[in-house]
Amino acid sequence: MAKQIQSWKNPAILLMSIGISSIGNFIYLVAINIIIYQLTGSAAAVAGLWIIGPLTNIVTKFWTGSFIDYRSKRKIMMVTYVIRAVFICMIPLVPNMAIIYGILVVLSVANAFFTPSSMTYATIIVPKEKRKRFNSIRSFATSGAFIVGPAFGGSLILLTSVETTLWINALFFVISAGCLLLLPEKEKIDKDTIPSLT
Repeated sequence: MAKQIQSWKNPAILLMSIGISSIGNFIYLVAINIIIYQLTGSAAAVAGLWIIGPLTNIVTKFWTGSFIDYRSKRKIMMVTYVIRAVFICMIPLVPNMAIIYGILVVLSVANAFFTPSSMTYATIIVPKEKRKRFNSIRSFATSGAFIVGPAFGGSLILLTSVETTLWINALFFVISAGCLLLLPEKEKIDKDTIPSLT
């Protein structure tokens, strides 16, 4: 039994990291929709928020794969968590919509790097015989975040403010990055084989 529990230690930490960040993603979506509508009073401006993510994904998918292949997936995940935490903290402080949209582009790019990195790192850290159960738990956690995130975000906005909710939300990504510090690297990257980005 003890050996079985020990074998699930790293997958459980990874699931915790992904689950916490998934809740953070949905809290952020609730808060950013409200803050944009408060700033502009325009439904079109809110619609623009939902266009930025897919457009950014289309552009970045052409080169994120080759970048990720030659670099530490764990470090990429940690960097994207920190980037999201920092830029989400900045949203309540910026003066206009143009800068907010710029921040949203950065957040979308970070997410475009995170998703394939997390999937690849999961195959590295999770033994083959445990992947089916891991993936089912991961799907459950992501689906659960869809319910828990907006509910928690709405409660925070009701009890505090949109700005405070975004700052608290940033902590979710910091905690997720901290969880990854507990996981091993398990990748040997030969820096001489990394191709130039230009």
